[in-house]
Order: sequence, then structure tokens, then C-alpha cells
Amino acid sequence: MPPRFELEVHLFASVREAVGRDRVRVALDAPARAADLLDGLAREHPAIAAARRSLAVAVNQAIVGPDHALAPGDEVALIPPVGGG
Repeated sequence: MPPRFELEVHLFASVREAVGRDRVRVALDAPARAADLLDGLAREHPAIAAARRSLAVAVNQAIVGPDHALAPGDEVALIPPVGGG
């Protein structure tokens, strides 16, 4: 069985409001990518599933792509699109 690790994911703006919390924990099998993280969160939280295509994933304060490898201790955030005027 592959080793598992947990990450705390910070949620911002509309995602935070839809989920009702400012952070969630997710357990992942190593090796894990940003896409795996989104898959797991989307299964647990319909609001994240609905917004998935427009969410940016930041790891250690840098926006990453879906194939970015995750590691224990990474600081992860989901950032919805920002609008304003």
C-alpha cells in the first residue's frame, strides 16, 4: 500500500463561503499531484467540484499546474478567480 500523508488546504473567497470553512484537510497517497488533491476535495465538497475548472492551486505561495508533485508539509491554497471593478 502506498504511503499516505495529509495536507491542510486553505480556502479563499467564494470557495471558503461555499464550503463553510477557511481550511480543510485531505489525505493523499504518495506520490500525489495537485490534480489528485483536487480530485479528493471535489469528491468531498460539491462546491469545489462545481468550481474546479476555475480554481488555481497555490503550493508554497506559487501557482502550480495539475502535474505539480505535492509533499508532506506543503502549504496549499485554493484560489478562485478574482474579479473587481
